[in-house]
Amino acid sequence: LHIGVELVAARDAETRLVVSSRETDRATADDLVALAQQLSSARYLEEGVVCLLLPGEETSAIRVLEDAQRDEELHSVACNMQKQPGRVYHLYERSDGYRYFSLLSPDEWGKEEKRKEYVASYRLEPDRSWTPTSEIVKRDIQFRSLDAFLHQPSLKLEHFLT
Repeated sequence: LHIGVELVAARDAETRLVVSSRETDRATADDLVALAQQLSSARYLEEGVVCLLLPGEETSAIRVLEDAQRDEELHSVACNMQKQPGRVYHLYERSDGYRYFSLLSPDEWGKEEKRKEYVASYRLEPDRSWTPTSEIVKRDIQFRSLDAFLHQPSLKLEHFLT
């Protein structure tokens, strides 16, 4: 069962901080395994709630959950600068699996090695979500349309009360 939570491995007998295995190996309601299981249950519950809230839109609900998981993963990627909304960050992965963000695109590096390590580019949004650069134009159009819709004079409450 994969639950997406990395757990801390138990210490071996020689390096235990507490000698009594009765104390260190006893499962309690607040140990990491129980916490991970609760987190997993909460994620499944969240998926069910989203599907219930959007009947007939299961694909959209799944897409929202997948995007949220991707955003969570991207926020854990190493980055040696303060992330600022509106900027584009380029994701690289070394051969050893180490992932990091850079402000430099593969072409700006000017090194073939960086082109091989390049994975994708994302823009950080004000809501702290990530937009792949291939979807920036589409997302900007959606936000402009939503903003125009919300600022229509016909949406004022007074019009509905008369």
